[in-house]
Amino acid sequence: MTKIKILFLAPLLLLSIFSKSQTLSRGSLVIVGGGLEHTNKSVYNQLIALAGGIEKATFAVIPSASGVSVQSYMSFRNILISYGVKPENIHLISIAMVDDDSTVNVNESDWRDNGNDLQLAAIVRSCSAVWFSGGDQSRTMKTLLRADGSQTPVLEAVWDVYRSGGVIGGTSAGAAIMSEVMIGGGTSLSALSHGVVTGYTGDDFPESLGVWVTKGLGFFPHGLVDQHFNARARIGRLAMTLMNDKKRGTMGFGVDENTAVIYDGNQDKLYVAGVAGVTILNTSDARISYAQNLPNIENLRLSYLEEGDTCDFTNGIITPAKGKRSTKGKERYNDRYSGQEGILSANVATFRDLITIHLTDNKATDTIRNITFFNPDSGFQVSLYKTPESEGFCPEKPNRGDHYTVTDIRMDITSVHFSVIPVK
Repeated sequence: MTKIKILFLAPLLLLSIFSKSQTLSRGSLVIVGGGLEHTNKSVYNQLIALAGGIEKATFAVIPSASGVSVQSYMSFRNILISYGVKPENIHLISIAMVDDDSTVNVNESDWRDNGNDLQLAAIVRSCSAVWFSGGDQSRTMKTLLRADGSQTPVLEAVWDVYRSGGVIGGTSAGAAIMSEVMIGGGTSLSALSHGVVTGYTGDDFPESLGVWVTKGLGFFPHGLVDQHFNARARIGRLAMTLMNDKKRGTMGFGVDENTAVIYDGNQDKLYVAGVAGVTILNTSDARISYAQNLPNIENLRLSYLEEGDTCDFTNGIITPAKGKRSTKGKERYNDRYSGQEGILSANVATFRDLITIHLTDNKATDTIRNITFFNPDSGFQVSLYKTPESEGFCPEKPNRGDHYTVTDIRMDITSVHFSVIPVK
């Protein structure tokens, strides 16, 4: 089947770059939304191939975000070895802030200033790939940036690897650091009910305070990256973060668990690999207003990509994976959505389910509304609409699974109050 190409708001996409001065790299990024399982051959094989293949790939592993840095390194090392990478080509870059209790004679918290170690920087620079572990992304920022905001020698070496054509990867916290603007903590409900927090300097950001927004490392040039996206219901916090300062960018990329955004800096193209998907949120034409200090956001646009789908930033075109067909006029479902509560918090009905089987692949409805309570008499309503430009794709053969592509759905988020009136 010929690939179907969809115009993805190309003129608006030019506004998405968070760091206008950042030139495109010749290297690649593998941005994993967390929970990367050792059986995920699609992600691991592509990571290793981008690093030069099993014979040539050399990895610098930076466990700076982890609370168990040595364990994080050893786990990732063993997985790489199982895929054929040579053990001698996998290097621990000893940068951390927290002691790992698995090591008796080493206190890893003594590694917090090792970003300034020139020997470690030389090891990084000799590698074809750099991997950032999961954990707390603020630890990576504190160890790789100096107090004045300048780069440590190790971070400079990471950039040298990237610019020379190498691959930079990371999972969970290692994904959050990839964009110029970084989300440090917070939930969707706290973001919508308390707003954006900047300037926080402590440890362990209290998620009830709002969404903490700070500086990232800026490897990914096309927008804000969020992770654990579908599993932790983070569409609300991504929307609020983007709406807070549209001058710094209008595009957000929510990466699901066990799934990767693979970005080719040379071609300026995004690929999706793994078991779930990537939500692309566009706020270019969105509006925000406030009532009783609570936000109402209108006209957000979103698309959703899964394994094998691509997005070409040079022309704004999304291409579904081979073997997918349009759902228009061929919807497999004909069920009216019952309005289950709670899409902005962990719930059985995920956001992915709403935009795929309940909306684009469903002939019974063009609109879905879902309410999440944040106290007994108020909450937020998420409304999703098919537009004339909306398009959905799924595999032609059912035995290939429900791997969807969705483009140009409209979303509104509205603050609401409730009154319970008994039926008489």
